[in-house]
Amino acid sequence: MHILHVLFTRYRGGLEQAYVNDTEALKARGHSITALVRLDAPYRDELSAHAASIITVNPNGFYDIFAIAKIRMQLRKTRPDCIIAHNGRAIALLAYAAWGLGIPLCGVSHSYKTARAFHADRLVVLSPHMRDHFLNAGFTKPITIIPNLMHLPPEPVFKQPSRPFVIGAMGRFSEEKGFADLFHALGELKKTGLDFRVHLGGDGPEQDNLKALETSLGLKGLIEWKGWVQDKAGFYKAIDVLCLPSREDSFPMVLLETLAHGVPVVSTDAPGPISVLTSGTNGILVPRQNAAALAEALHRVATQPALAERLALAGRVKAQDFGFDSVATQWDQMLRSFISLPTARTAA
Repeated sequence: MHILHVLFTRYRGGLEQAYVNDTEALKARGHSITALVRLDAPYRDELSAHAASIITVNPNGFYDIFAIAKIRMQLRKTRPDCIIAHNGRAIALLAYAAWGLGIPLCGVSHSYKTARAFHADRLVVLSPHMRDHFLNAGFTKPITIIPNLMHLPPEPVFKQPSRPFVIGAMGRFSEEKGFADLFHALGELKKTGLDFRVHLGGDGPEQDNLKALETSLGLKGLIEWKGWVQDKAGFYKAIDVLCLPSREDSFPMVLLETLAHGVPVVSTDAPGPISVLTSGTNGILVPRQNAAALAEALHRVATQPALAERLALAGRVKAQDFGFDSVATQWDQMLRSFISLPTARTAA
């Protein structure tokens, strides 16, 4: 079938990687994909290998009538069998643009924001926890759980922790990702005398604040700022543990990548990580915004090689649940049932 696949972000991160991966998965199951993204989307080049065509629109807010009109013209022209729109802005704009055209709209939520999700004819969420959240919010249309997917790298060989011990962290530097909490944990870890270094990948609006914390907590010389990481395999090979300090996170791609590369994970108990990790089995979970607990968990992994190896091996097994073929099949099954359902829109 012909699918219009939509995301309107100008960033590069886990959400954007999930969108590109889903585009690839849909193509792999024989669907023809038209991607609709912003002109300045930094992931456009990656889409070109998987989308039959790419359309660009730069919407200004949730009610941009010019963007809606342009999208509606494209819908009338191309008549896709369905629309898949990722996150609130795309869901709302595509609902307005498609009104009356009889094209079913599937929304994909990567967060717990509910308001715009109600515009969709069906919703895809990433975990059972997210499904329950939307049901409790009053969403009455079908909800399907399809997790983020990834290509599994070759079976990794576990390496003993390095000296100095290397802590990795990666993501968008925004408040909800909890990097400030990580820096405070590193300050606590320094007091233990552990010889460690930090490889920090990412960028974002909190970077200046984090730089100030680096200085005030005496972490200068311990942190390597990597920017957005292009060589993911090299990044994971160089670290001994991945720390995910999120305050809020729905289903972080970096978590899946870390497990797949056979690296132990220390994470907060944000909703996304708790849907993947069993603490003490395939990762360690600690309370959110608790720097002392985060530092203690990192110290355990650094000083207990047997624990680190057990977590890494179990994590790799868990990562197989999110392999490309398995999740691509889930997308295909959902779509084939979706287009057989009646839509609230009347064909024009």
